[in-house]
Amino acid sequence: MVKQDIFEPIPSYPMAHASTLTELPNGDLICAFYAGTYETALDQAIFVAHAQKSADGRWIWSEPKKLIDTPQKADGNPVLFTSPDGVVWLFFVTLQGTGWTSSLLFAAKSLDEGKTWSEPQLLSAVQGTMPRTKPLVLQDGAWLLPLYDELRWRPIFWRSEDKGKTWREFAVQTRFRLIQPAVVELSDGKLLAYCRSSAGRIFRLVSEDGGQRWTQPEPINLPNPNSAIDLARLPDSGLVLAFNDSVDKRTPLSVAFSPDESEQWVFIRDLEVGEGEFSYPCLLVASDGSIHCVYTYRRKTIRHAVVDKEWLRGR
Repeated sequence: MVKQDIFEPIPSYPMAHASTLTELPNGDLICAFYAGTYETALDQAIFVAHAQKSADGRWIWSEPKKLIDTPQKADGNPVLFTSPDGVVWLFFVTLQGTGWTSSLLFAAKSLDEGKTWSEPQLLSAVQGTMPRTKPLVLQDGAWLLPLYDELRWRPIFWRSEDKGKTWREFAVQTRFRLIQPAVVELSDGKLLAYCRSSAGRIFRLVSEDGGQRWTQPEPINLPNPNSAIDLARLPDSGLVLAFNDSVDKRTPLSVAFSPDESEQWVFIRDLEVGEGEFSYPCLLVASDGSIHCVYTYRRKTIRHAVVDKEWLRGR
């Protein structure tokens, strides 16, 4: 395992949180996150940093640059996505008031690997519709964008069959308070989603029709301290889960590994331990098979970790 901070804490933006990561067609990486005086502060903006792999295998990160900064409004929850045609999407929200329930969902696009970006476009005028985890390109060619309703605390899934031009929404009705679904498509085409909850456990739900209908959520035996998680599928069908292995603290930050799609989390390794907040992981399985995780490090910076299956197995 190799870990490094993407940037030194930014004095004028001392709080950094909620990172997202995508791989470009040329193999480089882009990370986005939000930073501000504090969470939901009016100066909160979205920053991006790029990384190239050096000859000795290290990732070299550029200095973060401010990308989205709506005057007198907080921008947050960025989600990066590289579509099959090489377009890089940035989904994010802008608060219209003082809390997340006032957020509106936007998207910007880059046609040149993140060098320049389009003007943000409003995707939803329904306040409280928020992103957190990466979209998927499904086996049937549709795109699935996991979202959630911050007002009602329920998962929402948007499905597009025209490469993001239009979306259909499918909301999950549940008595549990669940948000921020992280989704993978299994080898048989079923979709598996794990959710953050306020009940001290990660919840799971399954769709057999590409995200249109979902099973009733049920808790699994792994804890959740009401904090974001992420889920990824490896090329050999193994599953990787990044989560806080605690019912009430955002530490430790751990990675669980199921060697197949059985969801038997037989290996759990810690990325970070000790006091402080280590949270909001974003997983990426790169084209070369390497496993990346970016996450909040003590709310001061974003840390980048690279692991492999040998590390996941404790070897």
